[in-house]
Amino acid sequence: MTLANRITILRIALIPIFVILYLQKNKFPNLENWTLAVFSFAILTDLLDGLAARLKKQKTQLGSFLDPLADKLLLTATFILLAYSGQIDLWVFVTIFSRDLLIILGWSILYILTSSSVIEPRMMGKLSTCLQMISAIALLFPVPSEIAHWIVRGMITVTVISAIDYIWVGSRRLDLIPK
Repeated sequence: MTLANRITILRIALIPIFVILYLQKNKFPNLENWTLAVFSFAILTDLLDGLAARLKKQKTQLGSFLDPLADKLLLTATFILLAYSGQIDLWVFVTIFSRDLLIILGWSILYILTSSSVIEPRMMGKLSTCLQMISAIALLFPVPSEIAHWIVRGMITVTVISAIDYIWVGSRRLDLIPK
């Protein structure tokens, strides 16, 4: 197993630790810093696994699957917690989750109909994930609420545009829309 894949698996393993710390931080205020540290380290591993794969020329099919999965799991858990704690409205989480669900369903349909499992990340998709991470950081860390509000608005806009982009590309691959 490559170093990059090990780092990605570490990110996945950090998710339940982050969730437990987040849920316990009100009972034990000294856990707040640990919660932020674990989340920050998990975000950092996203950069590290990509760097390791590129520098060591160890890009793998497993890594191409696990890396976005790890991102989605971390961000889904984070936005569920933020909605649960009232830091974001439920519709914000539903918007983010719906985009991801559409991508998974679209990929599944494409796979069934074309037997192609090629996953091609889109620029808007990468930007959406990046802005989701920035939004999560802005909401978890002490950032002024007005700034966090505008970051979340931008993230939601890009997330919706990204969903439309993936639907457009998937429809073209299935010849539902002329090329």
